Amino acid sequence: MPQNLIDAELMKKIERLSIASKKLFPGSMKGKRRSPKRGSSVEFADYRDYQLGDDFRFIDWNIYARLDKLLLKTFVDEENIYIHILLDASRSMNFGTPSKLKYGKQIAAALGYIGLAELDMVVMTTFAESLAGQLRPMRGKDKIFTLLDFLENTQSSQETKMSEAFRRYALTATHPGVAIVISDFLVPQADYEEGLKALIHKNFDVNVVHVMNEEELHPTLSGELKLQDAETGETKEVTITDNMLKGYQKRLARFCQNLSQFCAKNNSTYLRVSTNLSFEDLILTLQRWFT
Repeated sequence: MPQNLIDAELMKKIERLSIASKKLFPGSMKGKRRSPKRGSSVEFADYRDYQLGDDFRFIDWNIYARLDKLLLKTFVDEENIYIHILLDASRSMNFGTPSKLKYGKQIAAALGYIGLAELDMVVMTTFAESLAGQLRPMRGKDKIFTLLDFLENTQSSQETKMSEAFRRYALTATHPGVAIVISDFLVPQADYEEGLKALIHKNFDVNVVHVMNEEELHPTLSGELKLQDAETGETKEVTITDNMLKGYQKRLARFCQNLSQFCAKNNSTYLRVSTNLSFEDLILTLQRWFT
């Protein structure tokens, strides 16, 4: 097993967690979470009137003795849901040490393992200009090896075009569920809004993990420099001054606030994380996403 993405000790700590959903999705296979349907588990849900053909074993005979009425016990059914993890593999994710892509892979591995351990269906996808790579839906803890191999072999390439990638994903996904987007979101605001809306309109429960490097959050650059765009290769000569850094911080704050407000407006969860945050601390930060 690739030890640099997730180790056995962390897997033991998180395998009893369950990724929460703000929506109810009818599952297709037996799992460990409550379904909006009624089934035959051991947890009582409600009563309903007896109908011809119902199983006599579920009639409440005590109520019949008191009210002379046949009522049937119903129980909570337990099914799985689909966990869709979409990881940005564009060139800008290569920035930093550790790189945002490496950190994103770790997040994807941990969340993927939680879903697999819960017997949910986990779909792992990478994207850049469009959809890049994808694993078929998987369930069960033993599939973690397949997931880790996929992530280990994922390389960054191309620019980010979320609108194109997520539109295509929404069109091809047959089982909406919880969608977790892991990205630095270094695209025009209209592009990420259009892309996320494509998922939201397809009834995905969208969750955003905004990954940034500490140097992006608090740059230490100064003097005359030649800067290169990580995705397009375009270069520009600039002189970094204190006033320029102050202006950058204001634009950065506005950039993050716009993304956060968009998510709040669309009932999507937003979390910004720095690659300086230790991975175990990150899992604790993500606790509100779990049940």
